[in-house]
Amino acid sequence: MPQRSDQRTRDAVADDLNAPLDDDAESPQPSTRQRLKRRAGGVFSPRTFVYAVLLVGAGLFAGNAFIPLPFVDSLAGLVGAFAGAFALGLAVERGTVLESAAAGALAAGLATVLSHLALTAFGGAGVPLAAVGAGAGAIAGGLGAHFGGDLREGLTQDI
Repeated sequence: MPQRSDQRTRDAVADDLNAPLDDDAESPQPSTRQRLKRRAGGVFSPRTFVYAVLLVGAGLFAGNAFIPLPFVDSLAGLVGAFAGAFALGLAVERGTVLESAAAGALAAGLATVLSHLALTAFGGAGVPLAAVGAGAGAIAGGLGAHFGGDLREGLTQDI
């Protein structure tokens, strides 16, 4: 039952004034910031992105380390990135395509720039090399997560 204004205590007035400032306060209509935060959390998960960076990076490193042939090592690294994203897509229930594509772009772009460091530093080809590496990594990561999630859906679906 609401209190009359002449019966209210100082703490009740202070609570009423501070309530609009609280982000966690239950309001009948959430603010724009709260709605955007909820929608962004449904599309992109930072925790899943960290796992994707670790798995895709490990796959990229393993692919480059175990097939040390010239001109084939970057392709082997992309196969490793695909395998890491595939494992993530297979393990996680929600779709991880966006996180895996971003992780693949980050890992492959960085690996491309670091593997061609002299050309990047002295040749002026750093940005095009990074763009090609990031694009290839994004494609490998996105496809790996898509196919991994597709296999998980097929294995867990009732016949």
